[in-house]
Amino acid sequence: MSSDLTSPAAATGSSWQDAAKTAGQRVLALIRKYPVKFVMVAAVSIFAAAFLLHAAKGSATLKVQMQHSFRSGQVSVWVDGDLACTEQITGEQRRRFGLLPAGIAGNFSRILPVSAGPHMIRVRVTSDQGYDNSGSLSGDFPEGSQVQLQVRPRRSGDLGMSWQGMSTMAVESGPAWYTKYASSILMTAIGSLVSAVMAYVIKQAPNLLRGTSAPKA
Repeated sequence: MSSDLTSPAAATGSSWQDAAKTAGQRVLALIRKYPVKFVMVAAVSIFAAAFLLHAAKGSATLKVQMQHSFRSGQVSVWVDGDLACTEQITGEQRRRFGLLPAGIAGNFSRILPVSAGPHMIRVRVTSDQGYDNSGSLSGDFPEGSQVQLQVRPRRSGDLGMSWQGMSTMAVESGPAWYTKYASSILMTAIGSLVSAVMAYVIKQAPNLLRGTSAPKA
C-alpha cells in the first residue's frame, strides 16, 4: 500500500529531473552549434548589466545660493563641464528706515539634481554693471543628500564660493539597500559570466579554427 502511495511522487520527481536534464542538453547543443552567437549574446548581457548598474547609482541635490547687488545679471552653473542652468537675476532698491536709499540687493537660489559622488561645480556671474567672473569648486555628494554652495560676488572682482554643509534628505532603505547590496552581487555575477565565456572561447577555439579552415565539399 505504502509503495503505491509513494510511487506517483517518485515518478513526478523523476519526470522533473528528466525534463531539466533534457533542457540542459538542448541548451548545450545550441551553444555548441552556435558558439559565436552565444559569445555575442553573453557580451551584450554583460554590457546591459553594467549599464543597469550604472543607472542604479543614487542621486543627490545641489543647492546654489547667492546674494548680490546687481540691478540685473545672469548666473550660469556647470556640473562636470555640462551646463546645468542659466538664469537671469534682478535686484531691487533697498531703503533704510523705509525712506533712505541703501543700495541694490537681490537673491538667487536654485536646486539642481546631480548623481551621487564627486563633482566639479563651476559658476559664472555677469551683470549689467560690467561684472564678469567665474569660479570652480569640487565636492562630494553622498547619496540622498543636499549640498549647499554659497556664491559671493565680491567688490574686489573675484567670485567667492564655499560649501555650507550638508543635510540628509533620504534614509537608507528600499532602493538604497538594493543598490548597496545588489551592486556587489551583480558585479560578482558579471565576473563569473566573463570568466565562463572566456573559458568556453579558449576551449572551443581549436574547434572553431578547424571548422573555418576545413575546405567545403
